[in-house]
Amino acid sequence: MSLRFNRRYCQALVLPLASAALQASGSSDELRISGFLTQGYFHSDHNNIYGPSEDGSFDFREVGVNASWRVQSSLRLAGQLMSRRAGEVDDGSLQTDYLLLDWRIQDLALRQTGLRLGRLKVPLGLYNDTRDVAFTRPSILLPQEIYYDMARDLALSVDGAGVYYQSMATGYQFDFDLVAGLPKRDRGVEYSYLHDDHPGRFDSGSALIGRLLMSDPAQRWKAGLSLLSFELDYEDDLPPVTPLAPDEGTLRVDIAVLSAQYSRERWTFASEYMWQHIDRGELGGLFSLQPETDLEAWYLQAQYRFATGWDLIARYGEGYIDRDDRSGRGYQQLLGGIGVDVPAYTRYAKDLTLGVGWQPSANWLLRAEWHLVRGTLWLPRQDNPEPSGLEKNWNLHALQATYRF
Repeated sequence: MSLRFNRRYCQALVLPLASAALQASGSSDELRISGFLTQGYFHSDHNNIYGPSEDGSFDFREVGVNASWRVQSSLRLAGQLMSRRAGEVDDGSLQTDYLLLDWRIQDLALRQTGLRLGRLKVPLGLYNDTRDVAFTRPSILLPQEIYYDMARDLALSVDGAGVYYQSMATGYQFDFDLVAGLPKRDRGVEYSYLHDDHPGRFDSGSALIGRLLMSDPAQRWKAGLSLLSFELDYEDDLPPVTPLAPDEGTLRVDIAVLSAQYSRERWTFASEYMWQHIDRGELGGLFSLQPETDLEAWYLQAQYRFATGWDLIARYGEGYIDRDDRSGRGYQQLLGGIGVDVPAYTRYAKDLTLGVGWQPSANWLLRAEWHLVRGTLWLPRQDNPEPSGLEKNWNLHALQATYRF
């Protein structure tokens, strides 16, 4: 039986505890405030990403301010406000990225246990916890096969509760997170999983997320498993406008991610594999033709720090929206039978990435990278309203500058 959450319930749970924390006897002696500003430029020879990139686009910008206040030795409040502009996907409106109360229940030398309440970052893979902070990313674009930007809000944060456990045992460090709550739902989730912005909306739902990471004490290597389960209820006050439009029902998404990373003095190697089961059978319409699919994706990545403040990155990844139809031709023929023209290469992507980064000071980070891509799986529908007009083979050049304070 799945748990169901709504925002009023989460607020009723979190706000009294946060108020109690603000009135706690321990005064603030550890208030930290920081922030960042990232500006990107994207140019593609075909297809658009983050605005009209075929003509060159500056429509990518991230601005964030975060604060952390240790109210007592075992109690901390933290949050981040963020504005993100990303072409037609994000309009730059101010959002609460995360806002949480962290209560450290047990704090021993080799073991820590805690409870978090509020809007929590989703523990997923190697990079999701801090994916919006450019200094924590190995490249301008994270591997889109795993960290799909166009559906980022679904996997970004959850309104609910989470427990965590960290321990050192038999020479290994273990980090375990378990989070349950209400996932964020926006137009990007509709475009990603329903292929368009329909008149209806995802009204309620639930998320259950767990991640286990294991590493050596020096963090030279780490390996992990992330499991996520989402249920989103799609509701519409009107009947479907066309026979292909979705009806009311529940979208179910189950995700498993295997992660591994190994670091030396100058090198860091990373790889992740994702399996995602998508069940849209209840929604009917177009999805009655293919109610369920198994998405598969992976990447291999190497980062080389060849001089102080400089690094090179090389990565290759592949993603398939249906691992039983990797070429996409089966889906193309299926939709062609009802008069819908969808190119087969919209169902996969193969991406070779080469990049360079330079950190001239502690506050500045500059990056440049090139993507040679075959397929259009992770291109945003919002910036490319006509899938039939997309090109199969395309190049993307990106520049990015980030300042933090």
